[in-house]
Amino acid sequence: MSVKEQSGRSRERVDPRIRRTRELIVRSLNELVAEKGHAGLTVSEIAGRATINRVTFYAHFADQYELFDHVVSEAFREELRRKLPSPSVFGGENLEALIRAACDYLAGLNTACSRTDRQFRPLIEARVQGELYELLLGWIQASPVDSPSTNPEITASVVSWAIFGAGLRWSRGEQSGTVEAFVDEALSAIIGSLKPEMFSAPYHSGRAKGARPGNH
Repeated sequence: MSVKEQSGRSRERVDPRIRRTRELIVRSLNELVAEKGHAGLTVSEIAGRATINRVTFYAHFADQYELFDHVVSEAFREELRRKLPSPSVFGGENLEALIRAACDYLAGLNTACSRTDRQFRPLIEARVQGELYELLLGWIQASPVDSPSTNPEITASVVSWAIFGAGLRWSRGEQSGTVEAFVDEALSAIIGSLKPEMFSAPYHSGRAKGARPGNH
């Protein structure tokens, strides 16, 4: 299932009034962050900007940190929606797009986060890794390829951490060269560690070096 399909089904299950209130809260948080950064923001400030009371806020989010977690997840999902094909399956081309999305999103944090907001970066990074895991797990579980010797949860965990680690390395400027070359190198390392029969789609790119599913 693609990120677009997952998001669409999630929106369909939410009452329109609830969705509008949540969107108002999210927009208020984004406005306040743009004005003063994340540090020191309170539920009262966010609720006041959204013109709702605290009781209404707490009906949607446990606190400002859960709201922040939600906003980060939605922002990263939007990045994935722009870069991933639809439908998405567990294959080399989609892994390549996923690595590129992680690199671009995490690199953007260096620009978006002010020095006073750097304390929130670990929270953002943890959410990004979690989103990668959930997406990969969905791909693997939906794959028609029968590989009983492979544990989907372990595979999704290992691959998500590998992609996250690659994106983090790129975002910190620890790698020279172009992002395209870096993505190819990371992709080769990840694909080379996986069993070819796990993939539900072959990888046709001629740029990356190393093992290829479907080319045996």
